[in-house]
Amino acid sequence: MLTKDSRESLAFSLLGPVRAWRGGTELDLGSRQQRTTLAMLLLREGTVATLDELISGMWGYEPPRSAVTTIRTYVSRLRGILDRADADSGTRLHSVGGGYTLETSVDALDVSRFRRHTTRAAEAARRADWSTAAAEQATALKLWRGQPLAGTIGPYADGQRIRLQQLGTAARIDFLSAQVNLGLHREVLPELSAMAAAHPLWEDVQALFMTALYGGGRVGEALEHYRKARRALVDDLGIEPGVRMRTVHQRILASDPSLTTVPPGPVTVLTGRNPSRPPMLLS
Repeated sequence: MLTKDSRESLAFSLLGPVRAWRGGTELDLGSRQQRTTLAMLLLREGTVATLDELISGMWGYEPPRSAVTTIRTYVSRLRGILDRADADSGTRLHSVGGGYTLETSVDALDVSRFRRHTTRAAEAARRADWSTAAAEQATALKLWRGQPLAGTIGPYADGQRIRLQQLGTAARIDFLSAQVNLGLHREVLPELSAMAAAHPLWEDVQALFMTALYGGGRVGEALEHYRKARRALVDDLGIEPGVRMRTVHQRILASDPSLTTVPPGPVTVLTGRNPSRPPMLLS
């Protein structure tokens, strides 16, 4: 844990371009490759990254002959940057066996803070505390500054970028779900409409959009959207809608009043039945 005033401690951002600050002063982290090395170390969150892992993460199966020397140079430069910026705070880049570990404060990395807020949101949703769930997800989403790991290169960064995008999209859906459960159907309709149009085969988004339309008094549009969404699934994938879409459709047909009131239990966010669909980017 850092003991210094948080205003003077180091902070790192990966939910957007890879950046670092001490207080209000941004640090010069060097080249794209050097920023990529920092991102790989930060994403290990205190566990050891071996030299081989850093090399393969940067270059894949065909690293240059100078890969070992190059990674060691990047690490040495990063150690100097971090030590000069925060010499007595506890942020340290250590050599451990055949690799390296970067120790930071629990609050230093935006990815860690994002996970903490989404975890709190999930706990609140399990209690059907939708106000807290929405507030925690909103706080988590405010940490985003564009495409995660922007400016980094290599297979490790590419894979982690997809993972973080998926987590961000799940948080966005959970936030909108909590808003719907709070009865804010009309407020979320514009964003859900855009999501539904961008991802016609993502059944969870379609079901949530139908629920918001129904709760907003647009029953006919909700039923028409189900017909369009079902047709897309049949035409493109050769499958009928899953349980969630069918259940929402049946409840709309039955004029189920529970669709417009706070239901018991947590928000459930699934991954849909088309894993080949690309994850949504957060703006």
